[in-house]
Amino acid sequence: MKKNRVRIGIFLLFFIFLLGASNVNVLALQKNTADNKLELTVDSHKKAEMPKRFRKTSDKIKTEGKMPNLTGLAELNASGSQQFTPGNINLVKDAIGKDKKISVVDLRQESHGFINHLAVSWKLPDSNKANKGLTREQVIKEEKKLLKSIKLNEPLKIKNKTVIPVKVQSEKQLVKDTGMDYIRVTVTDTERPEDDMVDYFVKKVRKLPEDTWLHFHCKAGMGRTTTFMAMYDMMKNSKKVSLEDIMERQELLGGVKLLKPVGGKESESQKRSDFLRQFYQYTKENNDNFKTSWSQWLNSK
Repeated sequence: MKKNRVRIGIFLLFFIFLLGASNVNVLALQKNTADNKLELTVDSHKKAEMPKRFRKTSDKIKTEGKMPNLTGLAELNASGSQQFTPGNINLVKDAIGKDKKISVVDLRQESHGFINHLAVSWKLPDSNKANKGLTREQVIKEEKKLLKSIKLNEPLKIKNKTVIPVKVQSEKQLVKDTGMDYIRVTVTDTERPEDDMVDYFVKKVRKLPEDTWLHFHCKAGMGRTTTFMAMYDMMKNSKKVSLEDIMERQELLGGVKLLKPVGGKESESQKRSDFLRQFYQYTKENNDNFKTSWSQWLNSK
């Protein structure tokens, strides 16, 4: 009886330790945000013009060099851009096609939303990585809190500009109100996606109706957008098209070069390049319609 009590006591102590470690991690992340004052910034104020870097996989590609293999690209049904606003989201929808079933893939980990016609976000003074280390659920919770903190009809200073908020909404609200579906995949700016978010994205793609059009965006429509447009391209076309051709055609559409990283072997750019090469191999080897997740495939290696 005494031995059982000792065992139970040890188990409880171990459980408390794990719980404490988890709480310490969350508290550390909260402290990091508190110690570095968040700045509210305007990402875009565009109204009657398309967001920058808007491109569709059905666009005609022009190049002065050798044309990459374009197999499956026009049929991919995907597009990308920088962050849109309440003033130009309908332009994006019209450019894709009003008859299309569109799902917006929001790749931003940073807290963001809309005040009146402005697209806004919260950032640290020296980076766009205020939510780095938070789970998808924690990011969404933090974002809701920040948006809720904005008081309507009271002057709000955003850097050197003062606005009077009359409408505040999340991206999910705006997208749904515009008649499109919404998918949130949280990815740290300039970095490769975490494995759990890769699994989440693959699972979402598996369940999409065949006629779904995916519109990807991050803040600028560059790194994260190009990464996921290429990943989607790989999931659909890697058995017929080389990695180099997939990455080149995404770049020619209006994305950025990602296979030739800058910095040393430990740079985030190199890690993203290595990830894309691995993900291509995962898609090429897949034979069960992606029932085998990315993480399962990694573990098998």
